[in-house]
Amino acid sequence: MNLILIAPPAAGKGTFASMMHEKYGYVCISAGELLRGVDPSTELGRQIREVQSRRELVSDVITNQLMKERLMKDDIKNGFILDGYPRHMPQVTAINEICDELSLHIDYAVLLNVDYETALKRTLGRQICPKCKKTYNRLTGVNAPKVENMCDDCNVELTTRNDDNEATFKIGYSSYEKNCEPVIEYYRKAGKLIELDATGSAENTFAQFEKEVSKRND
Repeated sequence: MNLILIAPPAAGKGTFASMMHEKYGYVCISAGELLRGVDPSTELGRQIREVQSRRELVSDVITNQLMKERLMKDDIKNGFILDGYPRHMPQVTAINEICDELSLHIDYAVLLNVDYETALKRTLGRQICPKCKKTYNRLTGVNAPKVENMCDDCNVELTTRNDDNEATFKIGYSSYEKNCEPVIEYYRKAGKLIELDATGSAENTFAQFEKEVSKRND
């Protein structure tokens, strides 16, 4: 199965994709990780870092090419999940062309629905263990560390991301609303959209997905 994940900031795309990988072996392909993975010593790498340093989006030409090259690798044959791509309609056109060229297809676009306030609280409360990378949240009441500001497993002090602030969140959420609504409608009209309530636990969201796929395949 090949999926596209669509969601506002802090909706849990990464956790959902990890759960899909663990259970089904699907490869998660993050547009952001593809861009970060370009060698910064190369000309392309320098261009990407310069654009990102200004908090601007890297051009579709670059992102589409990196995505095409990634989808040409053998490890995607058992299924893949696209995280953060396509983020607007020109990229929808691009992924359709890439899939046609590589004889691939998209089964479903999965929409993780989270309201603004919940997503903001998840963002502002997020804490990460610098050692094992486990994620906690001090504001939502879900997955809080047993000891304040300390990792349950590593007993080291938790850190926060520099971009986990309200100003950055507002920009990201506004961009999501502006660009992703046409993408959502496109996949809805194509009969490929699966909408999930992602305000609860990751396990609940995952269960909703499996139930919906099972119903559609009956």
